[in-house]
Amino acid sequence: MQLHGVRRWSPGEIVPAPLDLYRTVVAAEWVDYNRHMTEAAYLTAAGWATDVLFQYIGDDDAYRAAGHSFYTVETHIHYLREASEGEPLRITTQLLGLDTKRVHLHHEILHGASGALLCAVEQMLVHVNMSAGRSTAILPDVFAALSAMMAAHGSLAVPQQVGNVMSIRSKSRASQPAD
Repeated sequence: MQLHGVRRWSPGEIVPAPLDLYRTVVAAEWVDYNRHMTEAAYLTAAGWATDVLFQYIGDDDAYRAAGHSFYTVETHIHYLREASEGEPLRITTQLLGLDTKRVHLHHEILHGASGALLCAVEQMLVHVNMSAGRSTAILPDVFAALSAMMAAHGSLAVPQQVGNVMSIRSKSRASQPAD
């Protein structure tokens, strides 16, 4: 994972909107028999971007050693364009929602050279006390960072992929195949 000098947010610091913290390249092991990134690789890249976000907000090794972490409870992925081995990726992060226990975020995986949107990943995370095995309030320092992020991101447009429901829409029952 390439962190590119990500440092922890400090109170009073202006939060970029959206965050642009993570860049990488398409690794050989991320490419399938069609010679482009697999669906699992897009989620892997988004996961690394989330880990960089955690570093930024203060969810670090010490935070987790004290028994606190975030768990992903839901993910929606929209695959829009292909990426091939060695191509650069830039992943931006937008905070969509926040309460005392949950974080709703959106990653855009962009081509690092052209800027084309390759994939959109929407996630809901819940803060947990790992020792107790249950959700719990986000600790104050991390919550302050997330609150600053929410304030900076609150005026951004909601990406069109957010909140979509998967379904097959038919124009009429006649369009369905016969049994």
